[in-house]
Amino acid sequence: MSHDECRKTLEMQHRQLRALIARVREVAQRALRDEREGSTLHALVGALRTEIERHLQAEESLLGPVLERIDAWGPVRMDLMRAEHAHQRAVLAVLRSDRAGMLPAALFAPRVLGLLDDISTDMDAEDRDLLDPRVLRDDLIQLDASDA
Repeated sequence: MSHDECRKTLEMQHRQLRALIARVREVAQRALRDEREGSTLHALVGALRTEIERHLQAEESLLGPVLERIDAWGPVRMDLMRAEHAHQRAVLAVLRSDRAGMLPAALFAPRVLGLLDDISTDMDAEDRDLLDPRVLRDDLIQLDASDA
């Protein structure tokens, strides 16, 4: 897969995740007002966990081999990505647990909203720092054509 195809695949996944995040956010905000939304929110966190895990695996397999050697900053980018992914996996596992599912929505929903903010911030950073065409591109040498 070319770098351009990789970038487009991951950008498409980000768009899909943002739509799911918007849905989860909507239900979490309703759960703050209506305790009965808590079980719906817990189920949606399960759907989010499944989609996030699929996306994280794609990022790691598609970006891992490229980032570690793309430039001097690449290994640090990869380390940061892995750390963010580990954090997201851990928090999603806890939020999806049976124990968390028994929490009142007034306690559960704010933590879900915090995680949604973390994931959104992380995707924004990935779009800017990893998926930018100036970073992830197929040409190895950028020619200066300003005087051509």
